[in-house]
Amino acid sequence: MKSVSQLETDDWRLRTKVMFQTISWVSLSLVLAGIVVHWIASPSSLLAKREAPDAGGRPSSGCGVGKLSTLACAVAFGSLVILFVTGFGGRLLLGEAIHGYTLMVHVGLAPVFVISAGVMLVAWSYQCGLNENDRRGLASLLCLRKTAKADTVNLGWKLTFWLAMALVVPVSLSMVLGMFPIFGTHGQETLLCLHQYSSLALTLVAMIHVHLVIRRKALCS
Repeated sequence: MKSVSQLETDDWRLRTKVMFQTISWVSLSLVLAGIVVHWIASPSSLLAKREAPDAGGRPSSGCGVGKLSTLACAVAFGSLVILFVTGFGGRLLLGEAIHGYTLMVHVGLAPVFVISAGVMLVAWSYQCGLNENDRRGLASLLCLRKTAKADTVNLGWKLTFWLAMALVVPVSLSMVLGMFPIFGTHGQETLLCLHQYSSLALTLVAMIHVHLVIRRKALCS
């Protein structure tokens, strides 16, 4: 017969699992709905007429990205999709933790994602840097002031890039540290929660970033 503390622990784990499932489904649904609404509400053909290139005549979308960065982006996104399916598929659909061959694929593919994300950081860092217009637009948004279209047109895909790169850090560290039994049971459960929520946040940000980049590339074609 389980003790009171064990029953409380099991109850906490169940509530944590249900809460994560709920947050995951709601956030994924909201992001997908937002992407669809954004795509329908502002078609690329209309954006192409309103948006102008950056100073110097270079397209503001970041078109013409080198082959290395394009390849790294494809590998990173593809591996992220597989990591999401293997890591969240069973938990969200069946309420089961990752195990067996699924766990092996997940752990084996994780270094590929981290390395490709690192290559992306190096290859895209200059292109995704904030210029004067971007900084002015960001400052206006933070101060809740009216912003000019030219000051915010590139903020979305640039900021989501940097946010995604930042989220790779807790995703990676929580994964690596969770492999070593130095934090005890409670510590490992905390690391698992950090890994789950940071991975979910990374997936959501990546979805938004890919959506914005695809739209910007469509304007350059």
